[in-house]
Amino acid sequence: MSDEVRVLVGTIAFGLGINKATVRSVIHLALPKSIEQYYQEAGRAGRDGEPADCVLLWKKQDAGLLGYFANQIIDSAERDRAWQRYHIVRAFVESNQCRHRQICEHFGERPKWESCSACDVCGETPAWLADAVLPMTLKRRSFGGVAAAKQSISSTRAPSEDAPRLVGEDAELRDYLREWRRATAKEQSVPAYVVMHDTLLEEICRRKPKYFAELRQIPGIGERKAESYGQLILDVIERFRAGARADQPASKKISPEDETRRLLAEGKSFEEIALARKRQVSTVVNLVSTLVERGEIDFQPAWVDKTRRSVIEAACDRVGIDWLKPLKEAVPPEITYEEIRLVVAIRRRQRDEKLKSAEQSNKDSIPA
Repeated sequence: MSDEVRVLVGTIAFGLGINKATVRSVIHLALPKSIEQYYQEAGRAGRDGEPADCVLLWKKQDAGLLGYFANQIIDSAERDRAWQRYHIVRAFVESNQCRHRQICEHFGERPKWESCSACDVCGETPAWLADAVLPMTLKRRSFGGVAAAKQSISSTRAPSEDAPRLVGEDAELRDYLREWRRATAKEQSVPAYVVMHDTLLEEICRRKPKYFAELRQIPGIGERKAESYGQLILDVIERFRAGARADQPASKKISPEDETRRLLAEGKSFEEIALARKRQVSTVVNLVSTLVERGEIDFQPAWVDKTRRSVIEAACDRVGIDWLKPLKEAVPPEITYEEIRLVVAIRRRQRDEKLKSAEQSNKDSIPA
């Protein structure tokens, strides 16, 4: 709320409590219970009048879950209403009609226009979505660690008034003022928008007032705001004119994968890596196993005793390599999950390489 983070992830109740005008995107990762719920949540975006994206990603299991909960309602009248809301939502996301028009008609409005020119149906699908989607189908992707295939998508873009974009020096001043606003909000323990909305901040950047009287002429600078922040704003602008600029973002931190690779290359053990990264050994082993699976590092025989590896591999041949628990139950108790995970990683990598090789052979055998 003080502009210190770029992404917020939360429950419905948490999301509806966000009173921030500069939200640029609202992304749903499940089917909402009703059009009313979706409209309220999507309405968090673009309150400052600037363009904003509202994206709804869902899968068939979501619909099944809504149906399940609807059937758990004891009161028959309320159960019927729940099913009615369910059918309306399904119709909304599966329809090929303008999303905005559907919402307007749901709430009793009869718009004169047929196309909003701002939703996926009306031909304004964002570029990133167009690259990922076939008609109403999302290519296999991973959400929350669960692979979700053929997910239907509804995407709407909040319409806004056209406003000149800040460029060049004006944009630099905006960043410098935002830095001041962020520090002020943190000092006062209030959200950044309480200090100043983005729309007002950008108008200040366009006018660049030098004197208090000029600042007071800007719409949105009332007596109270002028008294609280007026001179501070003028001081910020003056420092900007003198050459001050917003701090550049800190250089990107090394990723856990890169740091782990570096420590492995230095000959560190899993225990030493865990100590250096302040992580559990199991966390380090899991990351290393993932890197082995992806073919980014090679499996080292020293990681697992030769005899224990043979026992684990024999169990893999019997029960498969999809799940670790059956393997743990199939080997002696002294063999750890970490040892199993490492052996399974190399087995999965070998399986994937064979599959790729077979696919390539099939392609090569097809006549041109």
